[in-house]
Amino acid sequence: MKTNYFLAVFCLLVCYNSLTAQQVSELNVKLDHWGQKPSDKMSKNVYISDFQVMVEVYREDVDYKKEKEFRGIGRGEATAQAALGLKGIDAQLLQAQVDKLYTEFVADLKAKGYTLIDVETAAKTDYYKNAERMQGPNIRESANPGYLEILPSGASFMVSKREAEGKSSNKAGIMGNLKMVGKAVSGPNQLSKDLDDALVIEVKLALNFSEAGSNWLKSLSGANAQVKTNLMLGTHTVQAPKTKGLRMKGQEEVYTIPNTIEFYQGAGLKKIQSKGYLKKPVYISGVIDDTKSSAYDKGASITYTNIGDLFVVKNTYSTISTNAKFAETDGVKLADGLYKSASAFLNEELKEFFD
Repeated sequence: MKTNYFLAVFCLLVCYNSLTAQQVSELNVKLDHWGQKPSDKMSKNVYISDFQVMVEVYREDVDYKKEKEFRGIGRGEATAQAALGLKGIDAQLLQAQVDKLYTEFVADLKAKGYTLIDVETAAKTDYYKNAERMQGPNIRESANPGYLEILPSGASFMVSKREAEGKSSNKAGIMGNLKMVGKAVSGPNQLSKDLDDALVIEVKLALNFSEAGSNWLKSLSGANAQVKTNLMLGTHTVQAPKTKGLRMKGQEEVYTIPNTIEFYQGAGLKKIQSKGYLKKPVYISGVIDDTKSSAYDKGASITYTNIGDLFVVKNTYSTISTNAKFAETDGVKLADGLYKSASAFLNEELKEFFD
């Protein structure tokens, strides 16, 4: 009788754990090719030029409305700012899962018959003549606002001075466009040439939790900002308040956080450039409490004060509404969700490329 009782309790616990565990949505990947397609005649040497994981932990949304007046009726300036962060993040667990992803990635390449080129050899190339060395394990606040940046243990990469100092970001603008053009023209293909046509692989992964937006009806009458939770792996475009340099009121900057694996080999007309990405994000549920941070401000009303008979003073006020919340997060499930979704993505893209 006791045996049946304990067996029933055990089954209930297993069912409960399975129901409360994180759920990962369907994988939908894509691999695009520019130039030549991969072939079995490629060099069997490979260099991993980057393996970086970004994890979003904080997001702000700001909305600004100018003074508005029609026939003596209106409102002053209005600004609404909402912020949402994650509580319960375990940095050590995130680092451990990134290490596991990298170790398995390297093992997979070796199992396919590839020989890894070390960073010391790559550092001697002309391509990296002005670069600095950066080594994992390393977890730090990113120059992309609201993100942690993680490098795996045992991995070393050659990076620019700005990246080594933590100042390089994925901010949209002229400089970002120039980087993309330079990368498409030569970039890692030049590195491949310097390494005797070795295959160069660049991995960038992004785990994001935020979804920003506003209520369009409320936005008609004032400033409205909103951030809510929606955990997912995939390329993510975020906006963050501009905090440096010349800026207008309520101005935001746009950042595109990539989730890609890129392959480069050879140079000239025979060069290979392939890019793997998710056609739609991989959504992860059961990790973060559903939370929404909202702020609304319709601005103070415009008033008029008569001074004598000929002088009227118009009084407008700029008001600011702010609201910040923190969502409860299971640090173990978050790290596990990162590993499961990223591992599935990398395995599928490697299979697609080499098959």
